[in-house]
Amino acid sequence: MKGVSRVFAGKGKGNMGSGRIKYRLCLREELLYLAVYLAGALAAGELLYQNIAVGFVFLPFYPFIRKGRETQKKQEQQTEYAVQFKDALISIKASLEAGYSMENAVLAAGEDLSCIYPKNSFICGEMERIGRGIANAVPVEEAFRNFAVRSGLEDAQSFAEIYRTAKRSGGDLFRVLQSAVTVIADKTELKREIKTILTAKRMECRIMKLIPPGMLLYFRLFSPGYLDILYDSSGGHLLMTALLAAYLFFVWLMGHITGIEI
Repeated sequence: MKGVSRVFAGKGKGNMGSGRIKYRLCLREELLYLAVYLAGALAAGELLYQNIAVGFVFLPFYPFIRKGRETQKKQEQQTEYAVQFKDALISIKASLEAGYSMENAVLAAGEDLSCIYPKNSFICGEMERIGRGIANAVPVEEAFRNFAVRSGLEDAQSFAEIYRTAKRSGGDLFRVLQSAVTVIADKTELKREIKTILTAKRMECRIMKLIPPGMLLYFRLFSPGYLDILYDSSGGHLLMTALLAAYLFFVWLMGHITGIEI
């Protein structure tokens, strides 16, 4: 995903849930997003108070908006990474069914994924890293455990624990892995379907957010003087401020409802 940099955190021998990917907006996107926010703030000052300079009052709220944007990016990137990991598991499963050992199945999966995703993609880089570990005599379960810690993906953590438990218990490793991959793949697909539904609802929310400022703009352009009483009196300014507070509350509420992390 463009515009977002990722930094891996966590140590390979630490707690399984401690490692995760940290997300930061890149400089280009940071500047673009700040410019859009500033333009919106100045436009709000003009529409609500007929004073473009009032828009600068909204600038202190930018860090909170930025944090929400980063959270959204994080969720989107986690979903993308989960899908890529699911594809890796499906490739490993296919190789195991063809009679490959687990080590060779992982290496083959890395080659398969390089044909699907760009070389600089998350999963290609991680599969290459796992492959190097296997080539240096790192056990497969340890390699996947380290990957789970680095990525923080819930599915990767589940798979690493299942594989380690199955190998140590001496059970039917192939059937256990087959079942685990099927469950994780089905779970990921279900999350994608839910994500698609939420995306459609978010689009509806974006349209609803544009209606109030669109109405103000319409009156300003096609009915000059109609709203003068709101701009020329202290009571009008108070009413506009109250309406702005109510609008921002409902914007936050819509974002909270549709921003559920799956």
